[in-house]
Amino acid sequence: MPRIIPDYKNRSADSIVSERIHFESSGYVYRALSWLDFSKRKDSSVAFQYAAHDARQGIEQLLFEELVLSVGTNLDRAEYEKCLGNSTKLHAIINRLAPEREKLATFNWAIFSVGNVQMPLVVWDHKRLMKYWGKISNYLHWAGAIDETIQNESWTGEGIKVTEEACLYIWNNQTQNETGVMLPHDMHPEIRHLWKRYQAGSIGVEEVKISVQLLEPTISNA
Repeated sequence: MPRIIPDYKNRSADSIVSERIHFESSGYVYRALSWLDFSKRKDSSVAFQYAAHDARQGIEQLLFEELVLSVGTNLDRAEYEKCLGNSTKLHAIINRLAPEREKLATFNWAIFSVGNVQMPLVVWDHKRLMKYWGKISNYLHWAGAIDETIQNESWTGEGIKVTEEACLYIWNNQTQNETGVMLPHDMHPEIRHLWKRYQAGSIGVEEVKISVQLLEPTISNA
């Protein structure tokens, strides 16, 4: 079934605020892109500020979704409450509870990029996400006199540029790829053995792909 991707361009302010979006990362980023488009069309600095708020919220929500996906039931209430309202703590908890998350995501991407059942999985660059979060946050705090900030075209223009770059990085990945992960305990024994070799640095991504293709008949008949 083809994926239906909403168009964030040429929307009115009323349609942006009244549409019921899903309050997940994709919903926040969709609304942020809508505000950015509106801001550029109407030369509205207010719309840009709305966009920056939703973009930062989208990054925070995406990080939480990544935490739940990579940690699952290992996330207890105490850990959850530690990261409420603090993206830096959230990112630190992800690194502590799932230190090899990006390596595992790359491994999953490799095994699902070959064979009969191919699936384009997202591998999120968390350092890049946190860098975007920090840059966008600068536009949501008082940063000086209004003639040097919100009334300054270059200040607003740079803000729109970095916010749009962040949003498109997330939006393009979410609309063109799939989100998911296979944890080691859910893997076929042969794939889990392959993961351990990749985890130890004994083999690289291309060797993983070749091995998965060779193992496919064995796995299919299991």
